[in-house]
Amino acid sequence: MSFAVDEALDIVSKILVMNSITAPKGVGRDDIVIELVKDDKIKEKILLKSKEIAKRSGFSFYERDAINCENISHIIFIGYKMFYHGFDCGFCGFKTCVECEEKGGMCAISVTDAGIAIGSLVKLSAIFGVDNRIMLSIGQAAKETGFFEEKVGGAYGIPLSATTKNPFFDRKIKV
Repeated sequence: MSFAVDEALDIVSKILVMNSITAPKGVGRDDIVIELVKDDKIKEKILLKSKEIAKRSGFSFYERDAINCENISHIIFIGYKMFYHGFDCGFCGFKTCVECEEKGGMCAISVTDAGIAIGSLVKLSAIFGVDNRIMLSIGQAAKETGFFEEKVGGAYGIPLSATTKNPFFDRKIKV
């Protein structure tokens, strides 16, 4: 990757993080976690965990996605916090927030907020001409490595690429 492209990807990735942070929230609370990873050692640890999950679970797409990200320099992770709003809205499928938490559910507002942030990020990424892919595999691997400082209920990884060919388009499908 040329210096100019790498520098542009640095700038755009920071704008994408900002865009995700400022994306609309269901109740205006900060219930998502957003991290940009450029460090090769951190990335390698996450990708190794993804391959380990593939072996453990039998879901080969974890390995496929890890291999797909080996030459990716920028990955943004978005997780949703283990947060219960106290509205007792029932959107999560439980009668109360306390019941949701006690039975291991997740606040649907937090999950939705993460989805809105991800959607905002990938749309703006496309506008800037940066290829991307939403991957639950590397998000789960990041969660299992203890990457997130806060406890998250779930996470997604969004690798970014600025090359002549989109590396996320015609991957060999393994399920």
